[in-house]
Amino acid sequence: MIDLASVTEPTKVGAALLAGTGLRGGAMFEARTRGAGDAVDVLVDLLGGRESLLLVDNCEHLIDAVAHLVTALLSRCPGLSVLATSREPLAVDGEALVPLGPLALPGPDDGVEQTRRAESVRLFTERAAAVLPGFEVDEATLPQVRQVVRGLDGMPLALELAAARLRTLSLPELADGLSDRFRLLTTGSRTALPRHRTLGAVIAWSWDLLGEHERTVAERLSVLPGGVTPASATALCAGTAVPAADVPELLAGLVDRSLLHLAPEPGRYRMLETLREYGTDRLAEKGELATVRDLAADHFAGLMAHYDPQLRGPGQSAAMRVIGAEYDNTLAALRRRCDTGDAPGALSLALDLTWYWQMLGRTSDAAHWLGEALAVPGGVPTAERDCAHAIYLLHRGDTRPVTASRDAADDRAGILELADRLLAYPELPGPYGALAALPLAFLQAERTQGEKTTPAIIERMAGGDDLWLAGLARMFRAQFAENAGELDRTRADVEAALACFRQVGDRWGQSEALPMRARLRQYDGDLDGALADLREARSPADEFGSLSLADTVFGDLRWIDLHIRRGDTDLAIALIDSARERARRTRAPAMLLLVDAWEAGFRVRLGELDRARELLDTAEKDLSDGIPFPGDHARTLLGTARASFCLRTGDQAGAQKALATAYTAALRTRDLPILALVAVHTAALADARELHRRAAVRLGAASRLRGTHDRTDPQVRDLTRSGHAALGADSFAAAYAQGWELDPRTAATEADPVRLLADHRT
Repeated sequence: MIDLASVTEPTKVGAALLAGTGLRGGAMFEARTRGAGDAVDVLVDLLGGRESLLLVDNCEHLIDAVAHLVTALLSRCPGLSVLATSREPLAVDGEALVPLGPLALPGPDDGVEQTRRAESVRLFTERAAAVLPGFEVDEATLPQVRQVVRGLDGMPLALELAAARLRTLSLPELADGLSDRFRLLTTGSRTALPRHRTLGAVIAWSWDLLGEHERTVAERLSVLPGGVTPASATALCAGTAVPAADVPELLAGLVDRSLLHLAPEPGRYRMLETLREYGTDRLAEKGELATVRDLAADHFAGLMAHYDPQLRGPGQSAAMRVIGAEYDNTLAALRRRCDTGDAPGALSLALDLTWYWQMLGRTSDAAHWLGEALAVPGGVPTAERDCAHAIYLLHRGDTRPVTASRDAADDRAGILELADRLLAYPELPGPYGALAALPLAFLQAERTQGEKTTPAIIERMAGGDDLWLAGLARMFRAQFAENAGELDRTRADVEAALACFRQVGDRWGQSEALPMRARLRQYDGDLDGALADLREARSPADEFGSLSLADTVFGDLRWIDLHIRRGDTDLAIALIDSARERARRTRAPAMLLLVDAWEAGFRVRLGELDRARELLDTAEKDLSDGIPFPGDHARTLLGTARASFCLRTGDQAGAQKALATAYTAALRTRDLPILALVAVHTAALADARELHRRAAVRLGAASRLRGTHDRTDPQVRDLTRSGHAALGADSFAAAYAQGWELDPRTAATEADPVRLLADHRT
């Protein structure tokens, strides 16, 4: 075992190896008095005739001398093996690298048992228990333990130093103090080498071994939280003595020295958070931190301006990958724009991200960052600013609890005021103009009772020369038409939107429009066609990577509904389980309630009433008035599922009460297909009371609200068979037609279960 930590001169490496071999007395004196080449001869004489293993520790500060000596020995000693530890390879023939990265970290959502098994947690727990007997990871300590080990990147020395601080700090104090980790972790073993006694010292040891250009690159790329590429590293080194052509080689050298590691994406590198903090401290000491952060902000603002337009054409997938990879760096750039008071720059960068946020369903990110950009003092009124303000208010309404009623009312008033101003512009800038204008136009039409008249700006976009914009306008129009139960308009616009998106090569647009066509095909009885559309829609989503969990859950529900209609019970159950797990990870209560409600109704149909009761009881207990979108959709589904359960158990009064709750929630959604669901369940209540004609009328009213007949819904088919048996085909058809011929407003009143009770008494 040869420890080179205390050796400072390259010429002393041979002597250190001789000392490590155990030579004594005269032999050692003779070896020391001979030259370096003679030292190699002595070692060869000693090691050449037997199998030996040299453990050469701490080589990085003497790397060239160790490499030459080891090469000389290996070429002359066939039985010799060398195990060297170093922060960079020896780079000699025959070397096999075994990278030792940080210890494995627990996942951000791991429970107690999973967290305990993580290597970093095991080390921290063992060392913590040594200074604080009885210490363990449980539900109480889990959040802080996870914060500590993740905050220290699983670095063994850092974890040992942190555990030692538990002699004087509580675990919460330790976790909170990691924001100043270099001052916090300053105590270690008195017998350890000086550079191993503090976290700062161990990193400084590696930093000081770097060449001047390597040190410059390492310090400058430390400002990037999302990793670095040769292009971004070059941009950050502008104005320094580092030649741009040398940057790729310098990055490779930092990987060799364990200060960077390769990311999963090709051509990308990452630096541990602890090392990043050290690097930014060095920049701050030199007075260069602000300059480097400005260079980074300029680089990523330019990158987003370049790739944002490509999100709407055949280069979409590549642009998504680049923006996704640079997302954390771009948000850091946006934060820098805000912090430096660059109002135009902050707004421009935020607007360049709006379509990316839209594609991935990141409404909370959009609301937060648009709000931050708009809050920067000095912004002047422009069409761009109005667009940003509109998108901000629309997204904020989707993410805020409905209990904030005063703020919600203020937002709605602000949105309507913006709509008047924004829609008056002769032309709106960028895709964010359409993103703001399309929903605002429909809100404005609704306010003026103009639901039947498509706003002029929508007509202009839908019929314009810009195919992508026409496809988007058609898709928005189809969505609003579907909510209004106008399925003929929906059909035409969905097909037109698909044609536009296919022509411009926008696969995301196709993946958004295809599920709408799949639903239409379900209504028409074409379940195979619906299945084909959902499969085609899933392909681009898989290609883009992770969509938002909420969007994925909504997609799961479409698949579950289709499997139920096709009679694929096992597939539906399996998908329900995976959808529930994803819904939990969204941390949005309404998403989990949606899945529970869907499953509860399905379990009632299967006759599994105990499971249905368990789901309903739990979901209803968790339901609160403060749940934002899709809270009212969840209330409607829970109410109809509870009504089905009550009808199955003979509790008609309970079904009546549950449907009243569902009806009230459905009215608030302003979503006629959701109201149609309540009408179908009201028909089921009428059927249970043997009011078969009224049941048929309400089935027809449900179809009017939906905008079409639903030929594959199992409950509608069951009620239709029951109505035929009780009334005869002709009488049932006449009653159904009575409901179908109602106007939507009157059809909505037929869905009211209170109305059913009043009709019965009359």
